[in-house]
Amino acid sequence: MRKLRFAILSFAHVHSWSYARVLRELENVEFVAIFDDDEARLKRASEQYGVEKTYTDFRKLLEKEELDAVIITSENAKHKDMAVAAAEHGVHILCEKPIATTLRDADDMLTYANRYNVKFQTAFVMRYHGVTVKVKELLENGEIGDIRVITTTNHGKYPGGWFGEPELAGGGAIMDHTVHTADLMRWYTKSEADTVYAMKAKNIRPQLRAEDAASMLIRFKNGVLGSIDCSWSRPDTWPIWGDVYMGIFGTEGYIVVDAFRSCIDLVTDKQPLKWIYFGTDCDLEMIKDFIRVIVEDRVPRASGWDGRQALEIALAAYKSIERDEPVKLPLKY
Repeated sequence: MRKLRFAILSFAHVHSWSYARVLRELENVEFVAIFDDDEARLKRASEQYGVEKTYTDFRKLLEKEELDAVIITSENAKHKDMAVAAAEHGVHILCEKPIATTLRDADDMLTYANRYNVKFQTAFVMRYHGVTVKVKELLENGEIGDIRVITTTNHGKYPGGWFGEPELAGGGAIMDHTVHTADLMRWYTKSEADTVYAMKAKNIRPQLRAEDAASMLIRFKNGVLGSIDCSWSRPDTWPIWGDVYMGIFGTEGYIVVDAFRSCIDLVTDKQPLKWIYFGTDCDLEMIKDFIRVIVEDRVPRASGWDGRQALEIALAAYKSIERDEPVKLPLKY
């Protein structure tokens, strides 16, 4: 089987560097080109991953290179233009979350993917973690009966840079950290959100223009109640980026999910606390599955629609904060 030809469109997002590592590790992939509108970042990525073909215009990259797929890891607000252009060139798309900053942009992206018959996968890496996949299996087997409540946290450190610029990120911690656990709740409950009620706290970092501390309640159409603490609540010196924690209450049992517990905490005389993770490589598993989706003409486990629906929950949270009341879904433009 021939190797699939990949390009990465922007190294603006912190996850892009790990995705590039995976492309280099996979034997059935050829990492052929990089786009970035930041020339210094483009040079660094090119040198680090040994990719000679570099572009500061993603449209020129798509015109000149024969590609099978792109990974879009630009600032959130720039996803739409890249996804539309990729679709027009018949190139499959793996898009970082959140897939857009507005529902209109998200819907346009999915429309173009469907029109040009390309795969659109959302980078919901937590659907590819061994722990969360096992939980899905337990729930499907009815191990805890019917789900009643899911409590979740997706804490993290402030990523810095454009993540604190609402014009590029679409918001702050809500936009960045709601979508992962909101998506897992949709996946586990097989239901859509009906009502969202959110509150934001006084910022931990008062200099930020975006929120960094918030929580929300979600009622799903099947009656399940969910909660999300999506705060950038970890200090910069924290040895790990954050967490993905879930408590799933059922009529016949309870499941606790601590997705990144597979780690070693190391302290020596020469260095402070260091966190060494040895669990599932989610990025590797996600991209391997994306390749299977392309080669075997399958539906992605985390589709563009899944990305759109998780985005809607985050946007509903902002509306709830603005109105200081619960917001019903679906949202209107």
